[in-house]
Amino acid sequence: MTQNDKNSLSFEVDKTRELEQEKIIFKELYEYLDYHEKFSEKIFDAMSHELRTPTVTIKAYTAMLLDGKFGDLTIQQKEKLERIKENTDLLVDAIFSLLYVKDKRAGL
Repeated sequence: MTQNDKNSLSFEVDKTRELEQEKIIFKELYEYLDYHEKFSEKIFDAMSHELRTPTVTIKAYTAMLLDGKFGDLTIQQKEKLERIKENTDLLVDAIFSLLYVKDKRAGL
């Protein structure tokens, strides 16, 4: 084997090692990103659930109060309840907007 052949073989071995190292690095990077993507999805799902759950109760009781199910209300009480209703609707819209963006990011 000539010196030129040895150099060529050494170069190929080095290149193969580099490619194997890059493959390992990319695999670890993929696993890291995949883990964090799944983790952030779980957090987002839990957060959206925890935000939506109380809004159902708030909206239901607000509607019942405004409908007079628990007795008559003063004008000031009705105004405050209307504000609660409007802000709860805004919160629900914001939650669903976030869910929409999440679904679009996921390609759904």
